[in-house]
Amino acid sequence: MSMLKLYEYQFRVMIHILENIDKWKCEYKKCGAKCCSEGIQLTIEDIKRIKDLGYSPDDFLELDETVNVFKIKGKDGKCFFNGKKLECTIRDNEPLICRLLPFKIVEVSYSDEPLMRLKPVVDCPGVGQGKKIDKKKIESDATKFLRENQKLIRDLKKKGQKGVLADI
Repeated sequence: MSMLKLYEYQFRVMIHILENIDKWKCEYKKCGAKCCSEGIQLTIEDIKRIKDLGYSPDDFLELDETVNVFKIKGKDGKCFFNGKKLECTIRDNEPLICRLLPFKIVEVSYSDEPLMRLKPVVDCPGVGQGKKIDKKKIESDATKFLRENQKLIRDLKKKGQKGVLADI
């Protein structure tokens, strides 16, 4: 068994989508970009991707010390990366959390087998519109988020905020 297969086998993850949605299209103009609020949680890989676009972490990043996670700073009550027309200015490099849309995380547990429960965003005008949702992609991104976030939590405990940011 390869090391990757062994790692995947040892790191079983449970992703539960609690309500089914078949189609979705982001209709941010119709809802005022309701999902694009301040405080979107970031993983280290998210931060690296955004930093590689030329942004300084000091401009967009804050540490929520109550739950020990990095989040996107707000700008006028919205995500730092919302444009004037409410569009996402980093769409091709958006955080993993944003890739889970139209679902939002309602529960995360890091026990023997990490668990994430996802539920559709309430009152989203894009539900039932657009392309068929790729549930395998949602599950893959959710699993990636869990893995990256679990590593971040460990690194923050071990190295602290400055140590983690110095490694980026």
